[in-house]
Amino acid sequence: MKMKMNFRAALISVALVAGSIVPGAVYSGDLLKANGVSTINDAIDYYLTIDPNNDRYNQADFREFNGFNATGSNGPNEVVVVAGHKNVSDLGFWRRIEMVIDKRSGKAGNVAMTTYNFEVGPNDPNPNGLTKCCDPANAKSIVNMEYSPGPNGDRFTKFYIYKADGSRDYSTVFDPNPATAEELYLPNGCAACHGGGKNFRTRGGKTGGGFLAFDFNVFDYTGSNTTRAANEANVKKLNQGVLMTRPNDAVKWLLSGLYGGNKLPRATQNANWLPSDWATEPALWRVVVTDCQGCHTQSEIEVRNLDYWKDSARSIRELIFKEKTMPNAPYSNSIFWDTTHNNHLQTVNDALTRFGH
Repeated sequence: MKMKMNFRAALISVALVAGSIVPGAVYSGDLLKANGVSTINDAIDYYLTIDPNNDRYNQADFREFNGFNATGSNGPNEVVVVAGHKNVSDLGFWRRIEMVIDKRSGKAGNVAMTTYNFEVGPNDPNPNGLTKCCDPANAKSIVNMEYSPGPNGDRFTKFYIYKADGSRDYSTVFDPNPATAEELYLPNGCAACHGGGKNFRTRGGKTGGGFLAFDFNVFDYTGSNTTRAANEANVKKLNQGVLMTRPNDAVKWLLSGLYGGNKLPRATQNANWLPSDWATEPALWRVVVTDCQGCHTQSEIEVRNLDYWKDSARSIRELIFKEKTMPNAPYSNSIFWDTTHNNHLQTVNDALTRFGH
């Protein structure tokens, strides 16, 4: 099975000292490694391929290149901002997201997004982990995506990482838990959730990765100084930008369901949307929405199909309950196995028991 092969291929060597993870070292966990692991040399070559002239050498350059500064009297663009939510599907960071759909001559149709990730943890005096969100100056890391022409002239999605001070970085920590956090390098550091993992060196910088849908089902505003209602209009704008990047059919399918059609006719998302073929398994669908779909709209998208769960119950049970490689993102994995947090574990077990052969 393709999914199992990918997850098993992600297992790599252990680097522990007295039971603690060595900073910057690779440990035996396989979270966020479903599409392979990149090295510092891969990251260097990746930047040389997608940005040979260093036009986006730092965060300020990235924003200038992509028209974040071309607003108001300086140009035709709009910076769309969505801030103050905690993503509870994959990484568990508080976030601020900024997007520009470029309207400048010669760059019209390019789409760029900056995501500021803010640290959470037991040392945060705010019990909800919100102290540092959402001033960009307080970001733990900055990750950018850009849909624009590459070296061969055709548009595709590219990934950039910058340090909190704006300087270029080649890796970042995608796990807010200090006990398991480790560096993951471009470009495969982004591939587990955003898809891809293909050989960019032979494909003009293309990894096969792309933008994900923005789904309020995995936005948590608990303790925030803003609300879903305040962000609803701009989240729709983010999703309209996603549709401009030629996402795969699974992303388009999800957005069509959330907004009631391919052109996103609803002003607000229908968080209770349930695909018709999942009508018999609403509880399991909620698990797919919160613990699986964030990554699996780009990678192993069969997870969103109920028939896959029914036909592969035994294999899925092995991946989840024996190998414990699903969910494959740190935050969703931790809350899935925390039985005091929700009943997702029991929901999956019950469904697989009924589906099993």
